Amino acid sequence: MNGSFGALVLFEVRIQARNPILLALAAVTLGARTFATWQVMPNWSLDTVDTATASLVLGAGALLAANLATLRDHRKGFAELLAPLPGRPGTRTLAVLVATTAVTVVLATAVIGLHFATLLVGSVPVGRFDVSELVTGVVLVALMTGTGVALARWTPVLVAGPIAVLVLVWSMFQFPGVWLLPVVPDLKITVDPTRPPLWHLLYAVGLFVAVAAAALLRHGARPLRTTVAAVGLVAVVLGGALTLNSPEAGAPSASASRGSSDRSVSAGADLCETHNEVRYCAFPSFAAWIPLWQQAVEPVVAAAPPAARTRLPAVVQRTRTGRIDQRAAKSTIMPDTSWGRNGGEVDSRRSLAAQMAGALTGFPGVNSSQTPDGCDARDRARTVVALWLTGQVEEAVAPVRVQSQVVQQDGREVTRTRAASDLGMIDYGSAELAYAARLSEVPDARARVREHWDVLVDPSTTIPAALPLLGLTDDVPVEQPGGTPCR
Repeated sequence: MNGSFGALVLFEVRIQARNPILLALAAVTLGARTFATWQVMPNWSLDTVDTATASLVLGAGALLAANLATLRDHRKGFAELLAPLPGRPGTRTLAVLVATTAVTVVLATAVIGLHFATLLVGSVPVGRFDVSELVTGVVLVALMTGTGVALARWTPVLVAGPIAVLVLVWSMFQFPGVWLLPVVPDLKITVDPTRPPLWHLLYAVGLFVAVAAAALLRHGARPLRTTVAAVGLVAVVLGGALTLNSPEAGAPSASASRGSSDRSVSAGADLCETHNEVRYCAFPSFAAWIPLWQQAVEPVVAAAPPAARTRLPAVVQRTRTGRIDQRAAKSTIMPDTSWGRNGGEVDSRRSLAAQMAGALTGFPGVNSSQTPDGCDARDRARTVVALWLTGQVEEAVAPVRVQSQVVQQDGREVTRTRAASDLGMIDYGSAELAYAARLSEVPDARARVREHWDVLVDPSTTIPAALPLLGLTDDVPVEQPGGTPCR
């Protein structure tokens, strides 16, 4: 019995280790997660949950592979072929269960480990790392493996496996906030989200044990099988009850809505530091990014005249959803909870630098606007200065055109096209970019900007009037504002 069982396990391990379904979906899971996160600085609070959820892809392959392996007994003539062998059907079921679970768990662990190794490349991680989230992702793969075996024994038809995959995927994304899912994909808030306690891991393990015991009970209720099934059900009930009645489940952020607008976007950003006249406030778990913000802000501030630095805006971190205090937004620069890496930091640095440049030169800012469609800053000297200040960190880029649906008073929906730039909802053209680039090549550009600062940032000063002050020649055609001029 022991010898035949061990041989069957090794046989199945060899087969599953070469299974194209498992290998392909493992590669897809790793590749997709790495591609999605390669240029984004890791936030452990989010990445652990997202990676555990992504293991559903590998779990789907594990369910199908285990289901097909167990269904061999139901192929035509296969049962008669196996009849002379010493292993009984229950032994074969257990062998498939052990082998496929071992292979899929090793694959899931390897995929998660390799992915997190890529997250460390060129990164400054923030957030709270919770290894139980990743373990839950591995348990999810094991659970789906056991489900594939149990389905093959209790519902020995090929269509059962794919249907089970669809039902599980549908339930996880239809009810993402239910804490009795094997993995809870929903994050109510993006900053240190409230997550199920460690009891939830006990619940997930109990599900796997119960499903595995159910597969073996198809061959008869024996004391050991019944005991294992009972242990699994007790773990499910106990883990589920403790999860639902935990302090985490009762926390306000556990039942909040992602689209809630009653919470300030910067609530909780109270870890503050002052560096070179600029005050930086971050969420406590994001404090490691303050030096990154400094690298984007300080060159801009240093290029401005000392008189312009007396009322510098604070840099206060914000979430992407919630309520914005418009009065505070006018005196605050608000980077969000994401930052680039491996090339993606260029956009992050340029955006933050442009916000400081816009604040110094009197533009309304990213988080506020003068009209719903923004404003037009063509043919204005301060636009050139703002873009030049941005260029102290990263080269400024042209605005992009975005469309939005607006419902008018008569009930009609009208599509509007507006500009969106690093300065905010502010439009400008190629002439402003060209003159800003040329100003960067003027040897005494900083001295000229400082000497004529008040004139240059005056909203009424045009580009032709400013060119002699900046040491530039008038050889690039300037477009007149086509929309509401920026005040």
